[in-house]
Amino acid sequence: MNSPIVHDKHTRPDQVEVHMQNVKSRSIRRLGYNPDTQQLVIQFYDSLPGLRTVYSPVPQEVFDGLMNAKSMMQYLEEHIRYTFDFALVDEDGLVDPEKTRQIRNGEI
Repeated sequence: MNSPIVHDKHTRPDQVEVHMQNVKSRSIRRLGYNPDTQQLVIQFYDSLPGLRTVYSPVPQEVFDGLMNAKSMMQYLEEHIRYTFDFALVDEDGLVDPEKTRQIRNGEI
């Protein structure tokens, strides 16, 4: 299933098609990767329905490492979460730029 996901910026640029796939993980429900834009899109089990986190720019080899990791969540924590910019998005675009800023700054 392709889902429209926007870039990590607070403006609304062109949307990108990312193929989301189910994965075997206790924390990650689904994820997708667009090698052209280097966007990694993750939907967590504890997220609101349709809410996704977009990390970018994530190189292909980092995505491959995530897909091959024994623990996807541990790999995410060690190699992605604090390394790449992220934004919270829903299927229509960016969800609350202020909340994304607060999470980035560790305020919530």
